[in-house]
Amino acid sequence: MKNKVRLGDIVDIKSGGTPRKSNQLFWGGNNPWISAKDLKQPVLMHSIDTLTDEGFSGAKIAPKYSVLILVRGMTLFKKVPVGLAGRDVAFNQDLKSLIPSNDIAPEYLLYYLLSKEGSLMKLVDSAGHGTGRLNTDLLKGFPILLPPLPEQKAIAEVLSTWDRAISTTERLIQAKEKRFKWLLNKLINHGAENGDWKRVTLGNICSLISAKNKGGETNVLTSSAKHGLVSQLDYFNKSVAGKNLAGYYLLKRGDFAYNRSSSNGFPYGAIKRLNDYDQGILSTLYLCFSLNPDSECDSNFLLCIFESGLLNRELRSICHEGARSHGLLNVTKPDFMSIHLHLPPLDEQKDIAEMLNTAQREIDLLKKLAEKQKEQKRGLMQKMLTGEWRVEIEIVNQYMEA
Repeated sequence: MKNKVRLGDIVDIKSGGTPRKSNQLFWGGNNPWISAKDLKQPVLMHSIDTLTDEGFSGAKIAPKYSVLILVRGMTLFKKVPVGLAGRDVAFNQDLKSLIPSNDIAPEYLLYYLLSKEGSLMKLVDSAGHGTGRLNTDLLKGFPILLPPLPEQKAIAEVLSTWDRAISTTERLIQAKEKRFKWLLNKLINHGAENGDWKRVTLGNICSLISAKNKGGETNVLTSSAKHGLVSQLDYFNKSVAGKNLAGYYLLKRGDFAYNRSSSNGFPYGAIKRLNDYDQGILSTLYLCFSLNPDSECDSNFLLCIFESGLLNRELRSICHEGARSHGLLNVTKPDFMSIHLHLPPLDEQKDIAEMLNTAQREIDLLKKLAEKQKEQKRGLMQKMLTGEWRVEIEIVNQYMEA
């Protein structure tokens, strides 16, 4: 049976602060000073900004096993971030420290609050505060379902097992992505820089697409830096195009499009290939092109070049200064088709592309695994923290005080 208690009855709430920024003797040491930007992991051991021993000694300290909760700026996060102090940490005035009593396991409190992000957001008063401020009085009255302490510890241990699995997968993703960048540099950048590959212009191997949508195609595409060319219906859950689609470029599977807008990872615009649909249409604000059938260039290798960032220098050189049309980088069609790239023999292109695509597929599979693990953890939290699922008594008994 779970009892319902008020949060303020089982925790001591403390405020944070910021040591003087002007005093350089306080900053840059080995002691964590937690702010909102550090609340990205469930357990807080490190921080972006740090304090020296002198700065730490005069700071507001959250003791180990206290729960830190953001109380200002939630509307920027769309949630109320929380984290568990894995050691004594300093923390700033945007946070509160919830120091648990002996009636509640710190880890259980962490997971319980993580499972109540939506309910906690209802305590946020954005009126007059811009980015939102959590009402501390309402926070004190926030209801907590409290099973016996041994069951709390058992629930927390189950959920922390999933956190460890997620963390392991995410570290593996980081390692694989680091290896992928190394491969990209070794196989494409290094080969191009050695000068033993054939130097061509984009116009030598590709042709601009001028065909317009005369057949009534309605699959309007958009370009995503992360997902490539995707349907607006899939990406936005609606079409944001105009009613008249006849003037849009018509692309076939395997065609390319250059989005002349800066995006994350693509400061001079992203070039993406249509992979997921037999055809689609794009605004004429894009520069669309296709690989020539008789070209000595493999489409997968060409896509690897575009994704590698190797062409950033070329693209930067043709971005003309001055006013941008529709907020786009001022790149003309002739200049774009004149950019240079380097090609090894066709067989070598295919081998390189296959090696890189295999490495990318490994990363994609790991990302899907991480998302599945997070989804399963959310399901467990929903069941276990509401009492719908109870931990087996044999397991709970392992956490009984001797």
